[in-house]
Amino acid sequence: MEEQLTNTMTETLPKKKPSPQRGRAETERRLIEVALKLIEENGILAGLNLRQVAEGAGVNRGNIYHYFGSRQELLRAAISQRFNALVNTYTKIKERKGFVARRIQAFRSNSLNGTSDSILRALLVLDGDDTVDPMPLYERQLSQLKQDVIDGDIDKDHDLAALQVALSAFVRGYKIFRLPFAKRTGLKPSELDDRVSKILSTWLKAMTQPPRSH
Repeated sequence: MEEQLTNTMTETLPKKKPSPQRGRAETERRLIEVALKLIEENGILAGLNLRQVAEGAGVNRGNIYHYFGSRQELLRAAISQRFNALVNTYTKIKERKGFVARRIQAFRSNSLNGTSDSILRALLVLDGDDTVDPMPLYERQLSQLKQDVIDGDIDKDHDLAALQVALSAFVRGYKIFRLPFAKRTGLKPSELDDRVSKILSTWLKAMTQPPRSH
């Protein structure tokens, strides 16, 4: 009798509803994950279909506008998520490696990741966003290059700002076109990574020498 009464009371108790904040965070997380997956599968030139994002996340399309306001804001949220992981990787590499080894490891890590920070930022640029920052770690990386000069890994007469731009362009461009590059050269992506890494290493090691005058 007591057990039946307990079961009856349990059945009549209202079920706890998930908090609005937790429900929103989970929905935002699903939308970002689906957006990243679609970009990785379809490529940046295919754009980002918000209907597919909503269907993949199991929500109404209106939820995207409710939570993010626009497609660009959804992409910015995805960039923020990926960029935090990139910063963590960069910090760990910086602690362990010198100039050449650090840059090579960063290059290879960026090449092997899934949908990258570079691809997402490129998609925003293609979407007409003129506020995209192509070098969000610029000040930190420029400061590190100055330390590399002190350490003797880079000659003091090199243009460090231009060097950082060149390195950023090299890595971001390679990431975006990595698979088409491999297809065009008839190489496996991993083999191309190895060969390009050697070229990059040769270039970076040459930075210990002063620039040639023209």
